[in-house]
Amino acid sequence: MSTKHNRPWYCRGGVVDEYKDTLQTDGQRLPMLKTLKIIRAIIVNVGMIGIAGYAIGQGGDPTLLGGLALGVLGLYNGLELSDYAALLQAYKEVQIETRDDGDR
Repeated sequence: MSTKHNRPWYCRGGVVDEYKDTLQTDGQRLPMLKTLKIIRAIIVNVGMIGIAGYAIGQGGDPTLLGGLALGVLGLYNGLELSDYAALLQAYKEVQIETRDDGDR
């Protein structure tokens, strides 16, 4: 497996390599990983919005709390997106390597 892949700049190499190891060990785990990531993102987003909404409802400054909540949501979702992109890149690389190994 000395194949060199051109990875996009937003995919961290170490994370892609870890996902590749996971996918190569048990190829059926991708649907479960995707499902767990989506559920985790929904829970965190709803929780963050709920906490910010409750704080504003209790008399907190809407400008400050709204801005902080949007900032935290943006940062969290950016990390989730980069992690998901690494997962998809690893899946793509495993598919290419499997296809190449099958041709030999």
